[in-house]
Amino acid sequence: MKIVTKNHSLEKGVRGYLIYLMDENGNALECFEVFGEEERLNKENELSETHNINTDNINFVSLEKFRVQNRTYSPLILVFYLQRDLFTNREMIATYGENVKQYLENRGDDVRLFFLPTEEQEKIVCVNPVYIEDQNEFDKLNDLIEDLTNKFQVGVEG
Repeated sequence: MKIVTKNHSLEKGVRGYLIYLMDENGNALECFEVFGEEERLNKENELSETHNINTDNINFVSLEKFRVQNRTYSPLILVFYLQRDLFTNREMIATYGENVKQYLENRGDDVRLFFLPTEEQEKIVCVNPVYIEDQNEFDKLNDLIEDLTNKFQVGVEG
């Protein structure tokens, strides 16, 4: 028997894990979803003690490798429509973009960003919401866009 732990998510700085108890043929016997390092370690320790599994038989799959293995995963794509005059100062728009990117990375959100000039009202739009399958995820997306709009003053006349 062995334990395979896959880091499958990172949200607001908390990692999500799928911990599989596998037989000698690589078939999953049980799967547990846990969140955070402490829960992961506790579950791995519990399984290894219960089934007498040594550390040589505990494997870990990183979030990046998990995403490559599970090609159905697709990051959200957010487009920031910002006033055209902001784009005349390349350094300012680059700094703005880096701040947004850093903020999202710190939250654990996997989002691709695009910044486009507009003559219309500034806004943030998700261009691929078709990958979102349930209402809770739509609510999270709406909360994220609202949070970004407020934090980075999109649409605020200055």
